[in-house]
Amino acid sequence: MICSGCYRAAKGSRLPHGWKRLGEETYCQPCWRERYVLRTIALPVVEPLGDTWHGFQATLKDSWVQVTEAANWMMTELYTHDVQRRDAARMPPMRRLYLYPEARHRFPGLAPQTVASLEQTTQAEYRAARYQVIWTHAASLPTHRYPVPLPVHNQSWRATMIDERPVVRVRLGERWWVLRLKGGPRFKRQLTSFQQMVSGEAIRGQLALYRRRAHEGPIADRPLSDQHVSYAVVCKMVAWLPRRARDASRSSEGILQVRTATDALLVAFNGRHEVVWQYHGDHLRRWSAEHRRSLQHFADDQNAELRPMSPFADRRAAAVLKYRNRMRSAVQEVAAHVVGHAMRQKSGALEYDDAVTGFCADLPFAALRERIRTKCEEAGLVFAYASGGELTDPLVDQDPAVGRR
Repeated sequence: MICSGCYRAAKGSRLPHGWKRLGEETYCQPCWRERYVLRTIALPVVEPLGDTWHGFQATLKDSWVQVTEAANWMMTELYTHDVQRRDAARMPPMRRLYLYPEARHRFPGLAPQTVASLEQTTQAEYRAARYQVIWTHAASLPTHRYPVPLPVHNQSWRATMIDERPVVRVRLGERWWVLRLKGGPRFKRQLTSFQQMVSGEAIRGQLALYRRRAHEGPIADRPLSDQHVSYAVVCKMVAWLPRRARDASRSSEGILQVRTATDALLVAFNGRHEVVWQYHGDHLRRWSAEHRRSLQHFADDQNAELRPMSPFADRRAAAVLKYRNRMRSAVQEVAAHVVGHAMRQKSGALEYDDAVTGFCADLPFAALRERIRTKCEEAGLVFAYASGGELTDPLVDQDPAVGRR
């Protein structure tokens, strides 16, 4: 087996780990990452075409129930058939356990590809927690709560455009459903990737349907114990997107240094250590202070007479959801500003350091760092984390799985 990019030879008849096959061509891991980057896009489902929401939700609910039950059953089977700690000094390796045949018999409503994908995901999750579960007993066995996202194999869904609107055709159980997704300027980035899937430029991966809380609030004609919570069905699509060609006009030696500070969120320096750009973000501190004060007031008002159901539980949950959405949007906007400034400066690399977190301690700095890393990959910039080692070239060394959520 020979790589079509670097003509590297691999031993054996099976495809090695990390290698990819595209049509009649085969690529090793470095050559594949040089051409494609792994990304995930999520678009809410607007409506099923040719059917009603009631029928679609009934089918989806039944699938979620079976997937949740199957995931918990697989996790329990892996733990039951695994070794238990006795007097051994080291934990022995995990024995291979093939659960697919019995899972197909127990859950006939799930597609074969869904069962296979769920088994791989569950085994990977169990292996990650195995040491703490069976050896040190520092953690309990992972469990899954309803609804577990429904995985769909790449051969069981198609992407298309109908009247300039994104549409996916997906198989649930024994039936195919046609789902119209949200579009518009708000989803410009997602629609660009979706168009690449439709045209064939991007290589489709797994699709998943999951539930996301969309709105919370009381309904006037319902009692307090029966609060209304609405959810949105979201379609998450994984795909290998073609990398953007690196702009030859950008200097390969120009490095834009971006640091967090105490009097501003981000400060950018040039090669001569001169401040060339600042982002204060005072509204982030205001949002954080307002949210902490609001939660403290809710906690003070929660007394014994208001248990078990508080009359302001819906308002507290809505406030938490609003704050999370605000911070998620802020992280995306700040990352876009940083990488956009680096592009305008024609820098070839971006060095990022977030050691100082005193400006806004509640800001998810880890999410901001990974978002900036993802935007640098998309723009063809070399990203460097000051506390993480040397410069990493996104076309060669960067793991494409970074930023996948």
